[in-house]
Amino acid sequence: MSRQLSIERVLADLQGRIDHHRTKQAFHEAQEAFHQAEKARHAADLQIVLERFETFKAAADAVDELVASPLKEEKAAIDDSIPAGKSAVLSKLIARLVAAKAADQSFGATEITREAQQRYGARLKRPVDVRTVGAKLRRMAQAGQIHQVREGRAFHEALYSRTAGGGE
Repeated sequence: MSRQLSIERVLADLQGRIDHHRTKQAFHEAQEAFHQAEKARHAADLQIVLERFETFKAAADAVDELVASPLKEEKAAIDDSIPAGKSAVLSKLIARLVAAKAADQSFGATEITREAQQRYGARLKRPVDVRTVGAKLRRMAQAGQIHQVREGRAFHEALYSRTAGGGE
């Protein structure tokens, strides 16, 4: 640098630097205020999002537990006792088995015979005959207690349902 600088020039240069630094200081103070406001806004938004996240996570965990547990279907309890008396014991047992079926479930004499044999076979004097069960189901259909879904033929048995629109 030369020593030949004038005092006016040095004062003007220093004044320019002072103005520059004051401008930058004011700019950064404004930026600091803006950043403080933004920081406060983001902190508030973060708090709301964290609360909703925890609530949603708890709800999702509860739903996951519900979905993970197997669905417990309640089946109608069938009375496994043998009816008192000597008359129409098998008829009463068949009526119980039919009453335990779902309303829209179709069934035939073979299925009812198999269930009767499994539940009551050891306690009955004679094995359950499918023709006897078929006759009982026909009588129940004629009395309107059950409905015939499919007519029996030589190559397939008749199907019944507890409701008129029961499926096959």
